[in-house]
Amino acid sequence: MEDIHELLVRVKNADNDAFRQLFKHYVKKVYGIIFSHLKNKADAEDLTQNVFIRIWNNRSSLDPQKSFDGYLYTIAYNLVIDHYRERKRITGNVFLELDETDMQFSPHTAEDSINRHQLDSLYQTAIDALPPKRKEIFILSRHDGLSNKRIAEILQISVKTVENQMTAALKTIKEILNKAEFVFFLIIFNFF
Repeated sequence: MEDIHELLVRVKNADNDAFRQLFKHYVKKVYGIIFSHLKNKADAEDLTQNVFIRIWNNRSSLDPQKSFDGYLYTIAYNLVIDHYRERKRITGNVFLELDETDMQFSPHTAEDSINRHQLDSLYQTAIDALPPKRKEIFILSRHDGLSNKRIAEILQISVKTVENQMTAALKTIKEILNKAEFVFFLIIFNFF
């Protein structure tokens, strides 16, 4: 595979062949990350596909100078969180859809699910504590995967304002998670 920087530049310019190379190089890694959270092959395959759909759809905002691994992890993690939210919304309880196949992968699956649910809840509380504009900027960046430049264009503000708001948002979220003495705050922020 060619240099990742060059490949990302080509993907950004809608080069299908470059995207296929990128997909082939990263698909197993992304699948592994998602499967480690979901423990469900079909859901992990669907979300893995969604990661790459999101990358393609947002290719114009790719920044070849930034860590692509971090970008991938952020998208994958956010899709997993969204998956659990949707599961909870539909069933009213995230655990109702767990079947025997899910439970066979790890003796800690139920405990892990509880921890993920607690993390999701605490993470959402921290985001909801942000002022509206800061929350919007954070969601556009971390959930939608947009670059600071693209966010600035959409919201018609300066890139520096976006950067300052993101710094303040991350600080607030970290403080809230730290105050809660919640172990999993490291999971969310270890790639920033």
